[in-house]
Amino acid sequence: MDDLRVETRLNHEVTILIEVQTSTATSANVVLCNSLDLSANGLQVVLDHEIAQGGIFRLCIDIRDQDPIFLVAEAKWVRPDPDETASFRIGLLIFESEDTNVAQWKEYNAGLLDAPSGTR
Repeated sequence: MDDLRVETRLNHEVTILIEVQTSTATSANVVLCNSLDLSANGLQVVLDHEIAQGGIFRLCIDIRDQDPIFLVAEAKWVRPDPDETASFRIGLLIFESEDTNVAQWKEYNAGLLDAPSGTR
């Protein structure tokens, strides 16, 4: 799976809110989590419960001292977290879609790549 990556992954933590649909189509829950790593096209997060692999989710990336970044992503893989028995690691692939801030996300990642390693 790691062999398919074409962009640099950064070990960087940001706070993410994921909108998860409930069993009724009229409501959704917002789940708070943090990233383990990120790139221009995806990120890996840890959640305390499993979400549907292949599911499409709306994300809000909360970065200190910046406006929130709104994205849409697919859960490409879901697996138990080897470090925490009651958690799951999820790989999210970001979609290029209208009404999202994909360009801002890519700029943010580019800025991290250009920053000195001690300031990330």
